Amino acid sequence: MRSLRAFVAAAAVAAALLALPVPAFAAGCDDAVVADWRDNGRIDRTYAPRCYRAAMNALPEDVLVYSSARNDITRALQARVEKSAPGQAGAGASSTSPFKLPLLIVGTLALLLLTAGFAADVVVRR
Repeated sequence: MRSLRAFVAAAAVAAALLALPVPAFAAGCDDAVVADWRDNGRIDRTYAPRCYRAAMNALPEDVLVYSSARNDITRALQARVEKSAPGQAGAGASSTSPFKLPLLIVGTLALLLLTAGFAADVVVRR
């Protein structure tokens, strides 16, 4: 019975950790894109497409009105997308699937449930 309690506690901790929001790899990457643009009026580095979109959404009103930031960032985004999908230029294809994380979470939860069921079966048969 003690092992079942330990297992249930471990499963609860694992489930709680899975429920926490996963910080994006490039949290604040919109700031990095804008800073890259501000240093010389162009984007020199390569970022994830979501970073370019977030940067365009985060641009202050004065930068939108009085600069070419939106056009420059859009151009850099288009170049990034074309670079990541050379056979599908302009199709907006990305090399990463947005369904990997949810699938990983569901798979982990399924594995936890199967393990809990197996542990409960072992305890009941004792």
